[in-house]
Amino acid sequence: MSNVSVKLDDATHQRLKAIAKREGVAPHALMVQAIGGELDRIEERQSFVERARQSLAGAEAGAPVYDGPAYAAYLRERLRASLSGEKPTVKKPKTTTLAEPKGRTKARS
Repeated sequence: MSNVSVKLDDATHQRLKAIAKREGVAPHALMVQAIGGELDRIEERQSFVERARQSLAGAEAGAPVYDGPAYAAYLRERLRASLSGEKPTVKKPKTTTLAEPKGRTKARS
């Protein structure tokens, strides 16, 4: 394990000690937990951005996509129907590609 020195201003140090005491942990343990949590959050954001880049690249290469507002309306209707015990009145939208003109889809064979 590595030792790392962290300089904190007095106000932050006092907050750290007070919160650690309320949580029933040592200030050091709270710092380790906080650093680990922040690293997790950053890695999750980076992973999300990378997946979004891959999805965009796929869509630009011709992978099927849904019209966002139409798909959102479909999901809202499914939820409404599910909560009321009814059958949905809206059909799932058809996929399209980014290369197709809006409102027109390729003929399916």
